[in-house]
Amino acid sequence: MREAIGGTWIFSIVIVFIVLFSSFLAISVNYSSAFRVKNDIVGIIERNEGHNSYVEDAIEEYYGSVGYGAAAGCKPPATGMLPVLSTTGQKYRYCIQCTQKNISGASSGMDQCHYKVTVFFKLDLPIIGNIFVFPVSGETKPIYRACDCCKVD
Repeated sequence: MREAIGGTWIFSIVIVFIVLFSSFLAISVNYSSAFRVKNDIVGIIERNEGHNSYVEDAIEEYYGSVGYGAAAGCKPPATGMLPVLSTTGQKYRYCIQCTQKNISGASSGMDQCHYKVTVFFKLDLPIIGNIFVFPVSGETKPIYRACDCCKVD
C-alpha cells in the first residue's frame, strides 16, 4: 500500500510539471506572435515613410492575413492619437501615436517624426478566460518630412 501512495504523489508531481511547461510554452509562443505583429506594423510605417490612408489599408490587409486580434484600450498622448481601427467600443487592435519635433539648426525646415506602435497580448485561458492584457510597444526610426508628419494624409 505504501508504494501505491508514493507512486500517486510522483505521478501528481509529473502532471503539474507538464501543465506548467505547456503553459509556459503557449504563453511564449503567443507573446512572440505579438512582437512579430508589432514589428511588421512598424516596418509598414517605415517603408511608407509615415502614416497615411495607404498605410492604414496595408495594416488592415496585414491583420486579415495574420489572424491576430487581441484588443485593449489606448491611452491618448499629449500630441494626439492617430485614427485606429475599433473592434468594439473603446477597444483597439493597435494604437499608433506620433511624436514630432522640429530639428534645431536645420535650414530646410524638416521635422523629425517618431511613430509609437502598440499592439496587445492577452493571456486568455480556455476555462478561466481572459486574465491579463499586456501592451507590446515599439517605435519607428526617425522619419524626416517637410510637412506636419503627425497629420494623416
